[in-house]
Amino acid sequence: MRKRIKLGFVGFVLSLILGVGALTGAAVWSHAWQGRILPGIRIGDVDVAGLTEQAAKEKLALLQDSYLSSPVDLVLAGDKKWRISRRELGFRLEVEEAVQRAFLVGRSGSVWKRIHDIWDAYHGQVVLPLKGCVDRLRAQSVLSRFVKGITYPPEDAALVINDRGEVIVKPGKPGWVLDYQATLDALCRVDPPFDGEIPLRLRQVQPKVRTGDILAMKITGLLASYTTYFDVSNVNRTYNINVAADALDNIVIKPGEVFSFNRVVGPRSKEAGYKEALVIVQDQFTPGIGGGVCQVSSTLYNAALLAGLEIVERSNHSLPVTYVPFGRDATVAYGGCDLKFRNNTSGYLCIRTRVNGGALTVKVFGNIEEKKNITLESIVDNVLEPKVIKKEDPNLYVGKTVEERKGIKGYQVRVFSYTKNANGQVTKRLVSNDLYKPVDQIIRVGTKPVPSSPPLPGTGQEQQTEPPVLPEPGPEQQQTDSAMQPGAAENTAPANR
Repeated sequence: MRKRIKLGFVGFVLSLILGVGALTGAAVWSHAWQGRILPGIRIGDVDVAGLTEQAAKEKLALLQDSYLSSPVDLVLAGDKKWRISRRELGFRLEVEEAVQRAFLVGRSGSVWKRIHDIWDAYHGQVVLPLKGCVDRLRAQSVLSRFVKGITYPPEDAALVINDRGEVIVKPGKPGWVLDYQATLDALCRVDPPFDGEIPLRLRQVQPKVRTGDILAMKITGLLASYTTYFDVSNVNRTYNINVAADALDNIVIKPGEVFSFNRVVGPRSKEAGYKEALVIVQDQFTPGIGGGVCQVSSTLYNAALLAGLEIVERSNHSLPVTYVPFGRDATVAYGGCDLKFRNNTSGYLCIRTRVNGGALTVKVFGNIEEKKNITLESIVDNVLEPKVIKKEDPNLYVGKTVEERKGIKGYQVRVFSYTKNANGQVTKRLVSNDLYKPVDQIIRVGTKPVPSSPPLPGTGQEQQTEPPVLPEPGPEQQQTDSAMQPGAAENTAPANR
């Protein structure tokens, strides 16, 4: 037992002596190479033993200059090659980082790590890699020139509706792009040394919208179409109709989604591209921004009715318009009355609009299996005659009258829809019950006494000329401009007619 203790103690003492000796030797040897890289250390193929950091950098700089000037071959699929220098690609060697790591061998880490590193260096077993890096933005710009015409982006699948109303699904196509990450990573591999060839790695990219995504929308045919007409000689109004129709074209509505005309078309303002045309404010025609937009909303409303869509919000004008039958108009004003309907079908809907000459057409496309056979009927239940209001005018001679405002008849109108199923059975439904208020006729009656004798010239009592009478809005003006909501005569905000 005592013999074992003595042997253990002796082993401990010997280990301690050897450890102290190793530490002392390592410290002495490291001190002997103070300020210089320890012997036995290489960076790649370059011997930097015994050099100062600055001297090692200068030695490696010679290698870097030669290395960066040498060409590399960019290889694509083994049959296409382009030669270019590494410098042109934005390549560089991490010389400073490599020299710093070489200098710290035997000088960093734990005591035992230092001893181990010094031992390896003493036996010439320390070889540090010379890493490379590349200016990725520069390299990407250079590489893109070489692969131009070879790579191409993916093409999303698309729904195409041609002029004949045919629904065509354009399949998506994958694209091929240069895998910059993999290619640039290959550029930076310096250890082991390059063989002078850089493989250009292509990567297939799938389209974001695939053919299956389009097919799942179930837009397979025309559900309904409606056309209204307008006077193209009214240039500004025609322009506004085109702007609003363009905003609606190709709008897609999800199943269950509520469409809002005001949300989709947006504000009717000069900034949005609309021009001044006649609108109606308080039963008066007056210039305003966006005149004509209500014809677009009314045309869309009729197409939605014929498609059997659920109407959520709609208001008629206060005066009848001539571009749609009574009771089938839809007035809109941004921030006020709106046209809203819900997609109550199982698939998506696509709204298409077209302006051709003086015709505006709105088409609703969706699942052709849900197409309905619907007809609409407008019934005038009551005609409301306008009153005649006479206003005394002291500037008109007695016996003279002037029509200040033309009277317009009002109407009480009901609209019905008739849906015929495959068996020929017809379902009748009340769509709306609308009131168009009559506009009273206003006549100015003269109260100024008639002179008993003709006035003498130059006395200031010459015969008065009656004030000119402004032309009243005729049928054509009513056709091209709509009116306000019933009961909204006090509201001075114009709707877009």
